[in-house]
Amino acid sequence: MRRALVSLPEGVWNVLDKELRGTIGDGDSEIIRNIVIAYLIDKGYLIKSKNSKTQQVSTDQIADELDIHDNMISSLAEMLEEKGIIKSDEWDRRTQKKLHQ
Repeated sequence: MRRALVSLPEGVWNVLDKELRGTIGDGDSEIIRNIVIAYLIDKGYLIKSKNSKTQQVSTDQIADELDIHDNMISSLAEMLEEKGIIKSDEWDRRTQKKLHQ
């Protein structure tokens, strides 16, 4: 595993501390790691086609990445509820409706 020293503006640290800590990770490094992984997954860099010469992502890695997405979605729903934009029962009903379609 490689490591990198990253400098971030104070505004980014505020978001990490106030909005993301405890939802997509507990420590600074874990939060930043999960953000980077989620971005790379979203852009399609981590899951390669079967014809690719690069190594396939393992099932465990995919499961970990899905956990990250789950935490991010849950965090978003919690923030929207805290701000009075949605209610948890409405969120649950809509989610169940989508799952049964």
